[in-house]
Amino acid sequence: MLRTTFLALAAAAGLATAAPVERATAAPIEERGGAWTLSADVVAAWKPLAHYAAAVYCDPGTIWSWSCGTHCDSTGQLNVLATGGDNGYNPYYYVGTNGSHVIVSIAGTNPASVSSVGVDIDFPLTNVDSKYFPSASGVQVHEGFYGAFTRMAGGIAPAVQNAVNSGTNQVLVVGHSLGGAQGHLVATYLQKLLGSRATVTARLFASPRVGNQAWANYVDSTLGNRAQHMVNNNDVVPQLPPADWGFQQSSNEIWIVTPGGSQYRACPGQENQSCQDGLGIVGAVANFAQYLDVAVHLGPYVGVWLSSLECAA
Repeated sequence: MLRTTFLALAAAAGLATAAPVERATAAPIEERGGAWTLSADVVAAWKPLAHYAAAVYCDPGTIWSWSCGTHCDSTGQLNVLATGGDNGYNPYYYVGTNGSHVIVSIAGTNPASVSSVGVDIDFPLTNVDSKYFPSASGVQVHEGFYGAFTRMAGGIAPAVQNAVNSGTNQVLVVGHSLGGAQGHLVATYLQKLLGSRATVTARLFASPRVGNQAWANYVDSTLGNRAQHMVNNNDVVPQLPPADWGFQQSSNEIWIVTPGGSQYRACPGQENQSCQDGLGIVGAVANFAQYLDVAVHLGPYVGVWLSSLECAA
């Protein structure tokens, strides 16, 4: 049952484009120690989501007109409702509707900004406010990520609520790197905020760990298999902050077995040892030269680089 649900939800993510995307069919798959290889059709359903995640790296002016280049062209028309962030202390984000879904996309770290990097390295775990995360007993999250989340929530939530009140009851949150961490926080918050009025799905890329075991459980109980995060082979970022510091990934990793390769593995549960977590942080750091050579953190994810490389000039 878990396998069927996981595959169906991965396929359904393709419906988040303006033009309908055919659902992937659950082809026979080979199970390997608690993980299994996804079919090409299911993997392809992630491609428009990667374009949505990459578009947020483009100039905000081109986001408002949805004329950002390859990433905007690849997803069809988007009616942009809100943008925000300063690409420093506050990551860029946008909110829009494509006719079937509300799309929320959040950018990753800007390595040229000391303030942006400062968000990442503000490691201590902190308690969460019940106005964002009710009934979150024992939950603690990364202090820097939480601060960035609280600063952007006031811009994202009203735009999403207005779209939901206008009749769009499917919400998709995408993000890469720091944006993946923010995506976990934002998607969980929005589902709690909207309740039965909307269904929130998260499709995230290269997300670091966000909080403690109680947080990972909270995400899982709130979003279930609707929250999935894709990891590119030995990218060190999803291994940070270290588990030894009290951090834990939530469930449902999609692991790219070789850097930017064609084999994608579904990994149910938290910290699945049949997938990237089996490498551990030692294995990831041991391959750091390769990490630098192929920029594995940036992609490609289903053929898409999550950066400004393909943005309109």
